[in-house]
Amino acid sequence: MRLFSSKRCEVMFGAAVVVAFACCLGCGSGGSSGDPALVGTWVGTEASSSTVWTFTVTSSDADVKIAGVQAYKGTYTVDTSSDPKRITLAVTDSTNSLYIGKTANGIYKMEGSTLTVAINQPGNAARPVDFTPGGDAAVFTLTKQ
Repeated sequence: MRLFSSKRCEVMFGAAVVVAFACCLGCGSGGSSGDPALVGTWVGTEASSSTVWTFTVTSSDADVKIAGVQAYKGTYTVDTSSDPKRITLAVTDSTNSLYIGKTANGIYKMEGSTLTVAINQPGNAARPVDFTPGGDAAVFTLTKQ
């Protein structure tokens, strides 16, 4: 359920997704300390919108922009031993101050140069179970640049 206007919701939810994505690149309990394949710049859209998202991921941080505007920053962890792989993003900066200090839980998969991420808003303790658009999770399809 979205609580904000469409454009603002896209920015806030996208930020949450970015944060979660960033978390997945770090380390996770029971998993690896990172997934080097995630490091880089990823560009794509969320399933319910044509707005362009950019995820820039380092070995420990993620920076997410929507239509070129900063949405989220954070640190992330991943669990690459799970199927699908899990990501957790700790939001350190956001256009939505309510998300700062919260975590976003998600899952991801890579198929060639395509990264698919399903992630819930920061503060939602649940984790998506699949990549089906709809429900509480934002689903992103991104291509490595």
